[in-house]
Amino acid sequence: MKSNVKNPTGVQHHKLSAERYHLRRYFPDEPLIELIEQFWLVNWDLRDEKNHTQKNLPDPNFHLILDNRKLKLIGPISKTYSYKMEGVGKIIGIKFALGALTDFLESPLSKYVDKELDFQQLVDFDADTFISELDGLQDDEQIVDLLQTYMTPFVITSSSELIRVRELVNRIKNDSDITRVEHLSKKSNLSIRTIQRCFKYYLGLSPKWLIRKYRLHQALELIEKEDVNFLDIVEWLGYTDQSHLIRDFKEIIGVTPINYINQSY
Repeated sequence: MKSNVKNPTGVQHHKLSAERYHLRRYFPDEPLIELIEQFWLVNWDLRDEKNHTQKNLPDPNFHLILDNRKLKLIGPISKTYSYKMEGVGKIIGIKFALGALTDFLESPLSKYVDKELDFQQLVDFDADTFISELDGLQDDEQIVDLLQTYMTPFVITSSSELIRVRELVNRIKNDSDITRVEHLSKKSNLSIRTIQRCFKYYLGLSPKWLIRKYRLHQALELIEKEDVNFLDIVEWLGYTDQSHLIRDFKEIIGVTPINYINQSY
């Protein structure tokens, strides 16, 4: 069982907030890598501390979540969202690979954005037995093994088009020079129309939205460093001007960059 030890990119103020809970992430075994990006487990004990509201960034992936004995499938999330932690608790989650559930869902996938779904209504799945078996487990390895057992019947073989979509998303993530769909089109030798069609079908989201999201990830990493000038961030990440950066922040994260820095816990 291989752990994902990279810093989480979808968590706001992760260095400070990590003191309030224990997050572990594990990669799936080889047969499941086309279906699942990672498993994630989080526990907290705040009985002697104040409650903690964890704010998270928008997420294009579907997640299957077990929280307080309730199982739900969460669709892609387009805006910042939060979760309140209090007392003692835990969450077990499965982060599906991008586009992995396309064949299990009705088109268009855009109708699942910002929605909670009943996983049992989508696939043949015994949620009650699944929850009961997980209840008796404390060891991470045993939990992940059980998750993999239950997910194995849904193993997929990615089409060449889905593989291409994932490659395009990785290009957006890793190439800060891509600030417009036109840039992605040029670097991938694909037409804008083809890119938009593929993203709509497999992700339910536009390439423009993905570009804005991952550029904000990079902006957050820079903003949380000391002595970084906003004007430098604007230049490095290709924003038109400072107001452009502020506008993206407010629309997607809900606050200005200054307010983000000054948020207290």
